[in-house]
Amino acid sequence: MINYGKVRGSELPQEIEFTSDYVFVASNITPYEETIDNKSVSGYEYDYIAYTKDEYIQLVIAKNTATIQELEEELQAAKILLGVE
Repeated sequence: MINYGKVRGSELPQEIEFTSDYVFVASNITPYEETIDNKSVSGYEYDYIAYTKDEYIQLVIAKNTATIQELEEELQAAKILLGVE
């Protein structure tokens, strides 16, 4: 993983971009505008991280596993409240 931190660009970035070797993830995208030397400059500021494809697959699997576990716990709680189980 390569964390580029906060970066700025003049174009709206894709949230997820795939290349042959990496997956680039842009998050917390916010527009900005500032004046530099009496010229108005605008664009987007965002957090930018590059993952190898293997790292990204592992990240997605971990997130999906956590989401499934949360949903199973919520389903179990709902069954108890409804008196089904």
